[in-house]
Amino acid sequence: MQEPYYDGIVIHFGELWLKGKNRKDFISLLERNIKSALGQEFGERLERLRDRMVLNVHSEDEVIHCERVLSKVFGISWYAPFRKSDSSIEAIVEKANSFFQGGESVRIEPHRALKSIGFDSKEIVAAFIHGTEKLNFVPEKDGKETLYIDVLENFSMLHKDRVKGAGGLPVGASGKAVVLLSGGIDSPVAAYYAMKRGLKPIFVHFYALQSYEELKSSKIPELLDVLLKYSGNAKVYYIPVHMFQIAAMKEDQKYEVVLFKRFIFETADRIAKIEKAKVMVTGESLGQVSSQTAENLKATSNGIETLFFRPLVGFDKQEIIDASMRLGFYPISIKPYKDACSLRSRNPVTRISPKALEAIYDRNGMGELPEISISKARVEFVP
Repeated sequence: MQEPYYDGIVIHFGELWLKGKNRKDFISLLERNIKSALGQEFGERLERLRDRMVLNVHSEDEVIHCERVLSKVFGISWYAPFRKSDSSIEAIVEKANSFFQGGESVRIEPHRALKSIGFDSKEIVAAFIHGTEKLNFVPEKDGKETLYIDVLENFSMLHKDRVKGAGGLPVGASGKAVVLLSGGIDSPVAAYYAMKRGLKPIFVHFYALQSYEELKSSKIPELLDVLLKYSGNAKVYYIPVHMFQIAAMKEDQKYEVVLFKRFIFETADRIAKIEKAKVMVTGESLGQVSSQTAENLKATSNGIETLFFRPLVGFDKQEIIDASMRLGFYPISIKPYKDACSLRSRNPVTRISPKALEAIYDRNGMGELPEISISKARVEFVP
C-alpha cells in the first residue's frame, strides 16, 4: 500500500498566544471547538502540543475534508498539512527531498522548538547547502518556494503550504450574543464578524410568513446551515410578527419602520436577559436606509439595556455584498423571501426623537408585544 502523502495537519493559534494568564482557557476552548467541528472520528486524533495542535490523518481525502472544516473555525491563525520525520538532520534532509522533484528554488526555514535538541537552525540550513548534489531541489536564501521545518523533541514536521485560518477568537470566548438574523444580505455578514471576535450566537429571526412550516421550507434554514459551520451548535428563536403588524396598522405608515425596529430591539433585549447574553448584534450600517440614520438609531435603541454591537456600521453596501459573496451567504441571501424587515413605508421618517417614538409606541399598546411574541415563538437548538 502506498504511504499517505501527508501524516497530519499542524494548527497554529497566533492571537491566542498573547492572552497572558487566560491563554490556557482560550486554547482549551479552541481545542473543544475544533473537536466539535471535526466530529468524533477526527476529534480523537487531535493532539495539543505546547504552542500548536496536531491532527493525524490517514489519506489525502481526509486532509481535504479536515482542511475544509478547519477553515471555518475561529481562533486558528494558520494550518498546514505536514510530513513527519525523525528529529535528526539526516532524516530531515531525506524527508525534505520527497517534497520536490523538478529542481525548484527553495528557501529553507527551520525552527527548533527546544534548545535541548542537539543542533540549531543554522546547522540544518548548512546540511542542505552542503548536500546540494543529492537534493531534488536547490536551497537558496531567496527561493521561490519555502520549506518549513519544525523540529520537536521526538519528531519533526515538514510543510510548504501554509493556509491562512479564520483568525479571531474561539466562538464562546467573549460570551453569548443575541444575533438578529433577517433574510437579507447584511445580518449574516454581521453575525460572521461577531463570531470572529468570540461571541456565541443565539439567532433571532422575525418572520411574517403564514406558518412555521412555511418558514422552515424557506431560505432561512439554508442561511443558518452556512452560519452554523462557523458557530457550531446554536439556539434559534423564530418570532412571529403578526401582532406587531396589526398594531402598526393604527398608526401613520411613515412611522412603521422605526416602530418595527423598536419592537424587535425590545424583544431581543428580553431574550438576552433570558439567555444571559452580553450583547445584541445587528446588521445595521450608518445611513444605509431611513431607519439607520444616527437620529433613528438613537431613538430605536433608547432604553435598551443590552449592549449593541453593529459590526457593519462603517461598511458601504458594496463592501457588505463583497463580504457576503466571499463568505458564501450571497447566493442564499438574494433568494426571494417575504422578510419582516423589508417594510416599504412611503416617505419613512428619517429623524425622530426618542421621546416622540416612545409616545407613538406606547399609544398603540406595543409595549406588551415583545413578551407576547416571545411566548408564541418557536425555539430550536440546532446541533
